[in-house]
Amino acid sequence: MDDLKERIRSSGFKPQVLTKQVADLLADLILDGTLAPNQQLVETELQKQLGVSRSPLREAFRDLENKGLVIIVPRKGTHVRELTRKDIEENFPVRAALEGLAAREAYQKITPEGLKEIGEALEGMKQAGRAKDREKYFEEHKRFHEIFIASSGNELLIEMLNTLRMHRLWYLITYRYQMLNIDRAVKVHQKIYDLFANRKTDVRKLESLVRQHIEEALDRLFGMAEEKGKENHQDQT
Repeated sequence: MDDLKERIRSSGFKPQVLTKQVADLLADLILDGTLAPNQQLVETELQKQLGVSRSPLREAFRDLENKGLVIIVPRKGTHVRELTRKDIEENFPVRAALEGLAAREAYQKITPEGLKEIGEALEGMKQAGRAKDREKYFEEHKRFHEIFIASSGNELLIEMLNTLRMHRLWYLITYRYQMLNIDRAVKVHQKIYDLFANRKTDVRKLESLVRQHIEEALDRLFGMAEEKGKENHQDQT
């Protein structure tokens, strides 16, 4: 738990916090692997380390459960949810369809400032890719998508995608798969940006490209999950 303690100290976390702050911090720790799959989140330990009472911590656990990051089992406690093939099969088609729709709706509504921000995020991805800086790449890639999703102006769509993108899959696809395919990933995002910037773009083409960008990672993630499963099996033998 030393890594966990260090991350909490370095995060600037303050004891007097709301449930959302607790949930956000724990989500970050889960998504970056500080809290590993199947690891139990021990209430008494977290209460001491975070300086919070049981009530906001349990509410945070429920929030994380709703986002698919933890599993709460009565009398057995709260554990970090492990990635499964079923997770991938259920998450990606829905996310791909909704994010494609968000891009389609955002095309007509995005402001010059929003377009500029997407361009800056794209440049950040390129720089991080060249430097092999995974954390920076992850943040810029996340920002790229968040900008056009928010620009859609559809609050229901935004809320649904925020929940889907909080899943561990989002972190894995950005942090692992895309960094292994950095040139291709940047080219796809460049095409997406160019379609947003072109005022004569067929929105169906933009929607299709965003959807395809997410869907084509599906087989790659299956391969990653199977490879991880083999590694775990070998470790146990």
